[in-house]
Amino acid sequence: MKDQPKRIKDVIGPIGTIDKAAILKQRAVALATRKDKTEKESQSIEVLVFCLGSERYGVGSETVREVCPVRQITRVPCVPSFVMGIINVRGKIFSVLDIRRLLNLPEAKSRNQEKVIIIGFEEMEVGILADDILGVNHVKIAEIQQDIPTLSGINEKYLYGIVSDRLTILNVENFLSDKSIIVDESV
Repeated sequence: MKDQPKRIKDVIGPIGTIDKAAILKQRAVALATRKDKTEKESQSIEVLVFCLGSERYGVGSETVREVCPVRQITRVPCVPSFVMGIINVRGKIFSVLDIRRLLNLPEAKSRNQEKVIIIGFEEMEVGILADDILGVNHVKIAEIQQDIPTLSGINEKYLYGIVSDRLTILNVENFLSDKSIIVDESV
């Protein structure tokens, strides 16, 4: 209630004098409100854009560790279907996941040009398969639609939102903190 702008009758004193301090405070509140809106509208995130089939996806660049071509993926027995296996990148072993299966997308027609995007959040690092890397884009946060009625079920917990140019931004934090992608079984 204190920060609400005052009406003109509230800043005129009892004898008809104008309370300059009240007017200045009212202007300051109005300017601060406009600045908050402007900052939110101009804030953007940097995303690495990649293809899965004919769809374009993006992950926040702060979660991307590196991108490398698919080398030999070593298959691992008794893992869920979305775990393609493991890969060695400069002496470090990463699980490689095919997120098409988690997002209920069709299988890749060709696996010749695939890349592995190493992503990480907190202590978890994995590689995800991508058909192609398109580059890095800056996306305004205000342009991201987060409540999309066509998304349902397993898809929506891994998705941050969709931008007007049909770029789907993945929520890496939710993806990597999901207990269902952690395989902790022994044979």
